[in-house]
Amino acid sequence: MTEISFTSSIKPVPLKQFWNITTKIGDKNSVDFPWTINQSVKAAEAYTTNICDCTVCGITNGQDVLMLHLTPDNSSNHNFYFIKQFIAQNIKLGNPNLQGILIGSKLTKKSQDIYNKFSDFLNEMCIPFSELKVGKDRIHAAYSSLLDTWYISSLKIDNMLKKGKTSAEALNTTFQKTAISKTDEIG
Repeated sequence: MTEISFTSSIKPVPLKQFWNITTKIGDKNSVDFPWTINQSVKAAEAYTTNICDCTVCGITNGQDVLMLHLTPDNSSNHNFYFIKQFIAQNIKLGNPNLQGILIGSKLTKKSQDIYNKFSDFLNEMCIPFSELKVGKDRIHAAYSSLLDTWYISSLKIDNMLKKGKTSAEALNTTFQKTAISKTDEIG
């Protein structure tokens, strides 16, 4: 893991700023409903919205991101054999510069199943990753490789930032678990 040559920033932002960012990214790079691997995006920039009991996994090499948003309500999203194959077809898993992020899930068996399978996979592949687990409201996430930044937003984050709270306080209040990888930083 010492080969990592870049540090991703995880930046909580107000909703207005998030919508401005996603407008610039454009709809073609949106990971949208019905939230299966078929809607996943691999691009320099991508975003997704309304993360509740779903799990979002983003894997980046600093130039592109593969973003997946999987709902626990679709049984095909629980078959991780096909998800691993999909990731391997879209990302060079041997690249020492890969970094990941996991966002979302709820404390239900179906929701945790997908989240934990992603976590196990990233650990198995030795891909360092940050976790923003079990959000307290609908979460929105975007990634820009130009700035190597993950933008995270929600109504709760928006309110926390308006009250003058730090980025770390906004994340820690919004998520049940906030674990930032050694290869990432809170922006």
